[in-house]
Amino acid sequence: MRYRFVLWLMVLLAPSALAESGYQAVEALMESPASLQGRFEQVKHLASLDTEIQSSGRFAYEQDVEISWHTQVPIESLLRLTPNQITSEQDGTLLSQLETRSNPVVELFSEIFFGVMTARWDRLDKHFSAETHVSGSDWRATLIPREARVKRVISRVELQGDRNLRQVLLYEEGGDWTRIQFHDLQQ
Repeated sequence: MRYRFVLWLMVLLAPSALAESGYQAVEALMESPASLQGRFEQVKHLASLDTEIQSSGRFAYEQDVEISWHTQVPIESLLRLTPNQITSEQDGTLLSQLETRSNPVVELFSEIFFGVMTARWDRLDKHFSAETHVSGSDWRATLIPREARVKRVISRVELQGDRNLRQVLLYEEGGDWTRIQFHDLQQ
């Protein structure tokens, strides 16, 4: 379960490598801020129950230091990611702490997530193949996992943005999907 959760987060928040020409076009449009914060709205569709679960909150990023994902609704929780670990808290209580040095999946997730938040697409090329489309200052990318361990959970990821990532749509094996939209981004 923990492996699936970490892998899901890894791909969910991981816009990855792009085809060479598309990669360069998208990279030219995106910023690589030292810090970024804003709101997120997330919808999780559960195919087996034919239902959707909505959540929202705030996130903050400090380049190569920490990413904080604070879900405020419906249940308050805090996910913190550093280059060395991922922690999960609820009501101030530490629920889990995963170290990158002892867990290759956590290390991979950390690499991808930090790469995404800083628009370091080249660091992510080995994990996904991609097809991209650029229209003016907007871009879209469809990512297909290259690695078997990712393919077991994720079938594809669709990303949209402008100078920042604005939406992630993650399709899982089995028919579930998750959509995250980012709002009120500030550097």
